[in-house]
Amino acid sequence: MSISRKTLVTLENAGWFEGRSIDIREIEENLKKLGYFVFEEVKLFLMEFGNLIIEDKENEEIHDTSLIFTDYYSYGSFKSEEKYAQENLVPVGKIDSGYLILFVSETGKVYCSTGKLGDSPLEAWENLISGNGGQEWE
Repeated sequence: MSISRKTLVTLENAGWFEGRSIDIREIEENLKKLGYFVFEEVKLFLMEFGNLIIEDKENEEIHDTSLIFTDYYSYGSFKSEEKYAQENLVPVGKIDSGYLILFVSETGKVYCSTGKLGDSPLEAWENLISGNGGQEWE
């Protein structure tokens, strides 16, 4: 998957770089306390893209993967989103300036509250930042 220069620069300005791998123990522990099983694909996403605040100036949006979900009841179990995705989802941040929850599935696909953003994290960031969007729930 190739990503556009715009997406690459936007991610790099947030602190992302190819090969990035952060310590996710605190994030993983927090998600487990809330009852989520942290799949390997979720761990890989968080190591590479966790703890970033991505400012998409062209679309005037902020995407935040530095969030620690602390209140299960505020965010719920996302059963309706899992029904549409037909797989288990784990929240990994908020996008669209906090209006939508960002999820990674057990197979590594990336979703938001309104649909699928991509089959991989880079495809999802490209669709989100380039303005292509994703596939809405059917």
